[in-house]
Amino acid sequence: MRTVRRVAPAAVAAVAVLLLTGCGHGTDAGQPAPAPSSTTDLDHLRKLVDDADSAASKAESDMARE
Repeated sequence: MRTVRRVAPAAVAAVAVLLLTGCGHGTDAGQPAPAPSSTTDLDHLRKLVDDADSAASKAESDMARE
């Protein structure tokens, strides 16, 4: 269970990177390249990652106290 809490923020970050890069699909796959993400989108994704990291840290602290 503890491993999942440590991996969760990294998984969220990996998904964010995949979303920002278009999951590797682009002109190679015969599709148009993804549009550049706006600063607002990046800020939102950073907040999601930070929130996930914070929640995982809090859960780990709670588990350590028990």
